[in-house]
Amino acid sequence: MLFFFASLYASSIVDQINQDPSSTWKAIDYPRDVMTTARFHALLGTKVPEWQPRKMQVRNDVPETFDAREQWPNQMLPVRNQGSCGSCWAFSISETVEDRLAVKGCARGQMSPQHLVSCDKEDYACNGGEMDIAWNWVKKNGIATEDCLPYTSGGGRVPECPAKCKNGSEIIVTPVPEWKLLKAEEMQQELMTHGPLSAGFTVYLDFQFYSKGVYKHKLGPKSGGHAILIIGWGVEKDTPYWLCQNSWGASWGMQGHFKILRGENHCGIEEMVTVGYVQCL
Repeated sequence: MLFFFASLYASSIVDQINQDPSSTWKAIDYPRDVMTTARFHALLGTKVPEWQPRKMQVRNDVPETFDAREQWPNQMLPVRNQGSCGSCWAFSISETVEDRLAVKGCARGQMSPQHLVSCDKEDYACNGGEMDIAWNWVKKNGIATEDCLPYTSGGGRVPECPAKCKNGSEIIVTPVPEWKLLKAEEMQQELMTHGPLSAGFTVYLDFQFYSKGVYKHKLGPKSGGHAILIIGWGVEKDTPYWLCQNSWGASWGMQGHFKILRGENHCGIEEMVTVGYVQCL
């Protein structure tokens, strides 16, 4: 009976969004193996500040569109799936580091979100994290590769912090000696120069149904905070957007990506944008 009412509620949200002529995005009621409301809530975990809408200063020294995947072809690594663990904060940081290593010319492949989930004891593993605390941990400890410490917490279990790589070899970390909280007006130039940005934002219930288009919150209560990658920007039907990479697998959204309104701090998307400055080994 509970499943019936949840499905009915989901269908109602999807129909309302898709039938709204002012909507800039399309919704879909995903199959249960892709997304459920319970899993949606389990995926969120980043602590984000309260947000207020505000206009971002328009820059005239950047292109109208930008996509890191086109700027650095075959360098940006594919969408991942955090499973049923609120480890988005760890994925956002590890993926920012791996992409920025590639841009710098010293790619090491995928970096390890598990390293943070298991070893950063000041954050909360599958129950979430805080981006400044997590970046400070990476600054102090560096971050291992996925090959060394593969992700195993997709089912919600968090193993102890390992002393060795999975194969028994020494853990060789990538140094990240500095990180920075960006101002909204710095985001585009930073992305074009050094690669993707880590961003946390406030998520509302309707976001789980996102399919395509430029997301603007329409319906449903606040669900929590989430962390993702910003990999580009553009304009769709006169609506400016940030192009973002999620960590919910390639079956959600636009093959794991989404667009969100740019320039108005919508859902706080321009409020908590951070980057790490990686160091080649």
